[in-house]
Amino acid sequence: MNDTVTLTAVDVSKESLEIKMIHRSFNVPNTKKGIAQLIRKMSPAENPFVVCEATGGYERLLMHTMQDADIPICRANPARIRAFARSEGVRAKTDPIDARMILKFAQEKELRPAVPLEPERKRLAAYLDRRSHLKDEAVREKNRIQNSPEEIHAAINRMLHVLGKEIDLIEEMIRETISSHALISAQVECLKKIKGVGEVTAWVVIAFLGEIDKLTRNQLVALAGVAPFNRDSGIFKGKRKIIGGRAKVRTTLYMATQTASMHNPVIKEYVEGLRARGKPYKCAMVAAMRKMLIHMQSELKKLELEVA
Repeated sequence: MNDTVTLTAVDVSKESLEIKMIHRSFNVPNTKKGIAQLIRKMSPAENPFVVCEATGGYERLLMHTMQDADIPICRANPARIRAFARSEGVRAKTDPIDARMILKFAQEKELRPAVPLEPERKRLAAYLDRRSHLKDEAVREKNRIQNSPEEIHAAINRMLHVLGKEIDLIEEMIRETISSHALISAQVECLKKIKGVGEVTAWVVIAFLGEIDKLTRNQLVALAGVAPFNRDSGIFKGKRKIIGGRAKVRTTLYMATQTASMHNPVIKEYVEGLRARGKPYKCAMVAAMRKMLIHMQSELKKLELEVA
C-alpha cells in the first residue's frame, strides 16, 4: 500500500462500525451521524483511505457517504481477508480483531479505491435489486399454486397480480432513471444493439458493472467472474474453474449468451467451434460469455470516444 495515504480499517456490522487506525481504535453507530463522526476524526491533510469488507449491503451507507465526501474507499472481498487472517495464525473472530486484520491486510496489499458511481447508476442498481426481489417472490408464488389446495389458488393469484403490477412499476422507474441520464441511456441503447443482449441484460451490466469501460480485459473478466483459474500442481493438471466475481452480472450474462449462441452469428460459430473440438457445453458457454463481455466493453469504449 502506498505510504502517502493514511489507512482506516472499518469492520461493518448492521448496527455499528468498528474502526481501526494506526494509533487508535473506536466504535461508532452504522448511521449517518456515526459516519459523520468518523469523517471528523480523519484529517484531510493525512490523505485518508478507508478499507472495509463487503457485508451484504450493510456497507453501502459507509461507501456512499465516503464517496460523497471525496474520501477514497475500497470494499475488499471478505474471503480474502479471512484467508489472510488464517495465514497470520489468527483464528479468533471479533469486531476489533476483524478491524485489525482489515488494516493489516490493507497495509500489505495493493488495493484500489472503488469507482464512485453517478446517483442515477446507484438508483438503477437499487431498482434492479428490488425487481429481483419481486421476480423471486413471483416464482415462489407460481410454485406454490402447483402444489397447494384449490381453496387458496384465488389468494395466490391475487398476490401474483399485485407482484405483476409492482414489477411493471419498478421497470417504469428503471426506464425513467435511464432516460434522465444521457450517457447511461446511450450505453443501454449501445448494448441492446448486440444480438443476444436484451433490455434487462443491458440494465444489469450498466448498473452492476459501471466501470466496464475503465478496466483492462483481464480485470473485467475477473470482476465479472468469467475468468478460469488454473488448478495445476507438479504433474497434476486440474480443470480450470471460474470463481468469485459479481454474481448478478454473471447470471444475467449467462442467459444472454445462451440466446446469443443461437441467434448471434459470431457467438454461435464460436460456441459450435469449441463444441466441435470436444469442449464441454458449460466450458464453451463460459468462453462465449467472456467473448460477449469483451465485445460489450469494446462497443462502450467506442461510444465513449464518439460522445467525447
